[in-house]
Amino acid sequence: MQIQYAKRTQTFILEELSRLTGEFKKIKTREVWEYPENVRNHPLSIDLDLCTKQGFLGIYDTTITEIGFGAYLKRFLQEPIEERNLHSDSLEIQNILKKNPSYAYHLLRKFLVPDAETNEKFSLPQVNAEDSFWKKRRFLKGFYPIWGFLSPVYIVLGLLFDLPLIPLLLLLNGILFVSYRRESLKQWKEIKALSSGASRFQKTFVYLAKERKTTKQMIGQISSLGDSSELLISPLPHLILNLLCLWDLWKIKSLENWKQKFGNLWNELQIQIIKTDSFLPFANFGFLFPESNFAHLSPSGSLSAESLVHPLLPKSSRVFNPLTKMEPGDLMIVTGSNMSGKTTYLRSIAMSLLLAGSGAPILGKKFEYPEFQIHTLIRSQDSMEDGVSFFYSEVRRLSAIIQNAESSKKIPILFLDEILKGTNSKERFIATREILSVLREKRAIVFLTTHDLKLAEIPWAKRFHFTELEKDGQMDFDYQIRDGVSGSTNALKILKKEGIPIRNEEE
Repeated sequence: MQIQYAKRTQTFILEELSRLTGEFKKIKTREVWEYPENVRNHPLSIDLDLCTKQGFLGIYDTTITEIGFGAYLKRFLQEPIEERNLHSDSLEIQNILKKNPSYAYHLLRKFLVPDAETNEKFSLPQVNAEDSFWKKRRFLKGFYPIWGFLSPVYIVLGLLFDLPLIPLLLLLNGILFVSYRRESLKQWKEIKALSSGASRFQKTFVYLAKERKTTKQMIGQISSLGDSSELLISPLPHLILNLLCLWDLWKIKSLENWKQKFGNLWNELQIQIIKTDSFLPFANFGFLFPESNFAHLSPSGSLSAESLVHPLLPKSSRVFNPLTKMEPGDLMIVTGSNMSGKTTYLRSIAMSLLLAGSGAPILGKKFEYPEFQIHTLIRSQDSMEDGVSFFYSEVRRLSAIIQNAESSKKIPILFLDEILKGTNSKERFIATREILSVLREKRAIVFLTTHDLKLAEIPWAKRFHFTELEKDGQMDFDYQIRDGVSGSTNALKILKKEGIPIRNEEE
């Protein structure tokens, strides 16, 4: 047992080191199709590569409960969490990391207890306070202890002294057993679920509990009751015990007694475990990167940062860039040559917003953000099945974003990458200009990357660019954002570098 625990601990530490160094391929993450459909098809997941093998959601997922995993996904995607008990204060992670920076790490080791495959999630049920079994059988509740005690005594004496009515007694017990068999199986299912949860999360229960002695008693009793359920695997012994002494009823009564004594304590700790499980990935992110900083809500509704970077870039590749102050209604147009860092910059801002909105720290300094609703249109998808083109897909997305902005009380923040690519340049300019005008009226903050320098002439836009550098006749990128509009292009250079001849370059 100790060897298995040591191996699981070693695996966890190696994964932590891989997260720290950016060697994400060494981490075993789930496939895209293994995420819930509404998550893998979420616009943010598609545009920000959140569900890919090296996407953020998989790389930093440390959750181990089914509900905690769902809450973790919703929290990062800024989706509402239906379970009210799982709502957390935005300062909760900040307080944890300030008081005890290693808390997340030590608690994650407690979550290593389950002996399972990587990315497997477990159920941790609540105790159901309502007990319909005895409500339907009030007479049986008072009758079975006497009958269940006298039956085996009479059968034993009957066998010794050849007493009559033993077959009739067994028949009556059999009829009783059949009458409640369907309901008793539900009770056994609950016993097994609670016992399994107690066994898998035993160390976590004790670690989080204030009354550790009582918690250990709670776990011990439900685990012992769960051991009795193993008898259900053998139908014949199970049947014999119920014919002799109504065995199921004794165990169901034991479950009721356990619920009355420990039900409230179990439910309190169950909520605490799942809630902690759901935000531990973000707390662990802050533990791994102590240089990260917490963002602050802007009272004026502005968005700005002294510096920020994409959280999935390894330390050796990080280039921090500032974010100029953006007020509601502002537009930033980012131009630049291919591969210079335009889209990565947009994704860096978007990822920082999602981290901040989740209560997590961000890789950067002095990040201020408003109460926001985030929208991205970076990677459009067509649909052969629905007959939807790239262009129409973008138009529908933009229409939905604009309509959503009208009803939202939060500041819409949009990230648009080369929008309306599926039409000619003249119509694209007119359509994009009008869309940006409408978004300005909706007080949306908009970030737009484009190769169309004419768009950069929009009068209210803030203009920035990325560019390539020439070093020994080769293209080199410093990924630093600069003021103004880009004056360089590199498409032809890239084509020539890859061996595609450009015969009339002067044209």
